[in-house]
Amino acid sequence: SVKLISSSVNSGKLSYLERQPRPIAPGAVKIATIQFANGSTKLSHHDQQILVNVRQLQRERGGRLHIVGHASSRTRATDPVRHKMINFKVSVERANAVARELIRLGSKKDQLLVDAVSDTAPMYYEVMPLGEAGNRRAEIYLES
Repeated sequence: SVKLISSSVNSGKLSYLERQPRPIAPGAVKIATIQFANGSTKLSHHDQQILVNVRQLQRERGGRLHIVGHASSRTRATDPVRHKMINFKVSVERANAVARELIRLGSKKDQLLVDAVSDTAPMYYEVMPLGEAGNRRAEIYLES
């Protein structure tokens, strides 16, 4: 079994931990998906508005937010190890970008879980660019 390095918001700072990503809690509800441009970890104004709504929902309902960063499976022609490292790094950075914005909006660090899964959980087939684009994402779940 391969261990992944994922990030977690603990004791006031984002840090890397070697472990398997946490499973989504039973009863958790996916409340948002943030899409990213190829190789990007930047949030658009539209993404920030989505996160304002996520934060408002968390304020109203309580609970913890679980953010999972993803990457598409494509990288330029690179060896397999470098390919995995690039995709894992970008998935971590996407999840962290979402977490930082939610913290800026008032979420408490202990109310966030941050994980990254690289390209191991595609939502779409990547035979066409549209499928690849759909896999460059961060998903946000509300856990009660």
